[in-house]
Amino acid sequence: MDAGGSFRAWAILAGLVISGSTAAAERSALFVENASSVTDGCLDVGTRELQFSCHRIESGVGTVVAFSLYKRSWKTDGASFRKMTVYLPANLKAGDHFSLDEGVARVFFSRGSSAFAGKRGCYGRAESGEVEVLSLTRKMIAIRVSASISMSSPLGFPKECTGAEDVDMVIRAVPAQLAGLGAWEGRPGPTDSPFDEANPTN
Repeated sequence: MDAGGSFRAWAILAGLVISGSTAAAERSALFVENASSVTDGCLDVGTRELQFSCHRIESGVGTVVAFSLYKRSWKTDGASFRKMTVYLPANLKAGDHFSLDEGVARVFFSRGSSAFAGKRGCYGRAESGEVEVLSLTRKMIAIRVSASISMSSPLGFPKECTGAEDVDMVIRAVPAQLAGLGAWEGRPGPTDSPFDEANPTN
């Protein structure tokens, strides 16, 4: 599996996210106001949901920033996903800093096989580090996430998720409405499966 260094290379892409249907299928970065995510107890789910449950966005009082990347592959069943979801409290302003060990801001990350969603890959919630709000307007939020995340395998494979994932990334996200989100963006419906959450619909 990918090491922390390759995650940092992937993180550079976060700063290049733009709005538009062309980019949305492969890479998306959005923020939702009056929302919540990475909630206490979000990992109290079945094994196949562990990589996705804390990415799910629901109604709340804060702001959720969600970054998703889908990588296609010429190999059969070789496509993969990476997701970072950040919960921030209400009344944000540029320059705000949040220490993740205080629990006010929350970060969840997962990566894995899109074909074998919930079976292959890793997930983890950041227990230390920080989030900084770089800029904030009605049309864009830019945040920096710096954290070290201990990773786990959903099926408990000891060699699949060794060590921690070191994160240092900037996410520039555009606004979205909770009602307009689908499974890929963090709002699965009652008939959606982990496969739907690991694969964009476009």
